[in-house]
Amino acid sequence: MPSPAFVRLGPTSAEKSRQLAQAPAGPYAAQIDLTCAQVPTDFDAGSELWLWLGSDNNKGSPTEWDQGIRALATCKSKSQIEGTRSFELELDNVYLLPRSVAKTELLGASPETYARSLAEAAIVGLNNYSSQVVQLLSDDEFATIGALIAHLLPETKEAIAARVPGASEISLFPRPDGEGASAADAEAGGSFTVSAPPPLESLLDDDDPVLVEIRRLLEEDGVGGVLLVGPPGTGKSWYARQAAIKMVEGNSSRMREVQFHPSYQYEDFVEGYVPDADRGFRLVDKHLLQIATMARSVEGPVVMVIDEFSRTDPARVLGETMTYMETSLRGVEFSLPSGRKATIPANLVFLATMNPEDRSVDEIDDAMDRRWAKVRLRPDADKLRGFLVANGVPGPVAGPIIAMFNNLQSHIEIGHAFFRTVHDAASMTRLWESQLQYVVRKKFRFDPDTLREIEALWAECQTAISPALADGEAAAAPSPEA
Repeated sequence: MPSPAFVRLGPTSAEKSRQLAQAPAGPYAAQIDLTCAQVPTDFDAGSELWLWLGSDNNKGSPTEWDQGIRALATCKSKSQIEGTRSFELELDNVYLLPRSVAKTELLGASPETYARSLAEAAIVGLNNYSSQVVQLLSDDEFATIGALIAHLLPETKEAIAARVPGASEISLFPRPDGEGASAADAEAGGSFTVSAPPPLESLLDDDDPVLVEIRRLLEEDGVGGVLLVGPPGTGKSWYARQAAIKMVEGNSSRMREVQFHPSYQYEDFVEGYVPDADRGFRLVDKHLLQIATMARSVEGPVVMVIDEFSRTDPARVLGETMTYMETSLRGVEFSLPSGRKATIPANLVFLATMNPEDRSVDEIDDAMDRRWAKVRLRPDADKLRGFLVANGVPGPVAGPIIAMFNNLQSHIEIGHAFFRTVHDAASMTRLWESQLQYVVRKKFRFDPDTLREIEALWAECQTAISPALADGEAAAAPSPEA
């Protein structure tokens, strides 16, 4: 059976290294052709391999690309050049990682795993100085490298599990100080794995009207993204997350949740430079490019959830990727400011939430606005009634609360989710005193007449529920004999 291996690109393959370094993560369409000597007999068609971007010089000078493990690939064919000891290699089924992974990163991710499994490995081992282009790996070494990369780059987990036999069964030993492991792993001092977390469960039924509308817009109308809009407390964030869980069938690795805020930038969302101990700074993929890599490696929907969409300037944050959200441009290659190429795959779904009155810019850019279909969520008295019934609120208390809620809507839209913790008259009073009155006073600070009308609605509600409040206080008070 063909052996797995490392294939290292050196000075004669500088142009190939440059192209691979600039290409977007995920499946790579082109075949890679190499001419090299000293190809081991056990490396042949069918061999799985890690592709290493090496140096373009023999002087130890820096390269314009990050050296390290850049891709997974398969040897398609191997043929000896007549009259020579050299071979022609064809590599296909290439999967590019989001970035090159250096030897030191494998060591740093899990020193104990490295010491046990990779210290003698080709290319990444402690004392490997061979310049040979193709170097064999054992099955365990090949799988361990996959497990460590999946740990370092979680967005590659599914692709590596599918491509690297045994990677998902490898147990990685945590760092001595627990860094890189979960809190439970660190406390227990045991091993941890890169196996997938248990599936999430959506609380939405298949026929939920909001979910049905989201799916119709995405699947039938082909919109670039769906924006859930509405006043605070209408469940926008909850619906976006539950809809995402439903669409990815509970697979948390196929969804990404981010929240925009006033200081959020393109460099936080698409690509940006981060500190690097060796080179000062290095360019890395951020949320959008990472989830796009995931989407290109799997079938079925992959969902990006953006909460508080309008709390920054979304056109600035998305940059040129905004254009390629459109379904007609999905899969079309475009250039990033860094010069690298990227695509937005067709199966990447965008869900976002927005309170139209809570934004950091006056209006969303028209070009951005038209790329999103809107689903409006409104304050819902039936959902409020459901909260109160589930919380055991008695009828004499629930009735006035629902009446106040309905009357409020003619002045200000207040969402039903504000009331989800109301379980008696006292908790309703706390809700008004700690939250609702501040929302109302902020909204109508320059409209004293409306403010007085709303305060009168609360006074009416308070009067209606006060007998229950008094009964509760009496029940809580100690008896005279106590």
